[in-house]
This record gives sequence, C-alpha cells and structure tokens, in this order.
Amino acid sequence: GLKQELFHRHKEAQQCCRPHNLPLLRAAQQREMEAVEQRIREEQRMMDEKIVLELDQKVIDQQSTLEKAGVSGFYITTNPQELTLQMNLLELIRKLQQKQSESENAFP
Repeated sequence: GLKQELFHRHKEAQQCCRPHNLPLLRAAQQREMEAVEQRIREEQRMMDEKIVLELDQKVIDQQSTLEKAGVSGFYITTNPQELTLQMNLLELIRKLQQKQSESENAFP
C-alpha cells in the first residue's frame, strides 16, 4: 500500500514537473522509493524475527507441558535432532489417537 501510494504521488509530481527538472525529480523519487523499499524490508525482517521468537516460545511451552504430563521423550531442548524426534513423536501420538477415534466410531 505504501509503495502504491508513493508511486501515484511520484506520477502526479512528474506530470506537474517542467521538462528540464524531470531528471532531478526522477532521481529524487528513485532515492525515495529505494528508502521506502529498504524500510519495508527492515520491517518485514523484524516481523519475521518476532514470529520466530513467538514460535520458539510456543515450542518451549509445549515441551514443558508434555514433560510435566510425563510424556516420554519430551523435555525443553533447542537441539534440532531432538526437536525432530519430538515432532515425530507428536505425529505418532496424533495418528494413534486418530486410529483410536476411527475404531470407536466404527464400533459404537
């Protein structure tokens, strides 16, 4: 939205500009557009970092909850191999629960 607004503002300025000033105006507009694009990239990077930190906290919360519940194989860790193992354990638990639900529904 910000880039669209800037583009339209630049287009209007170019239409009102005298031909001999047009190169200077375009150069200034190019610098302004690059600054806006840099700001957008920085804001996106900060948002991505915030999301990753929130997801990391959710993983820690989940690990802690499952550890406190006594589920074997779960403890707080950031080791990628151990995280993969825990994800696989969760998937196995989910599939077992799904099969159990299906068999309960098949034989009421």
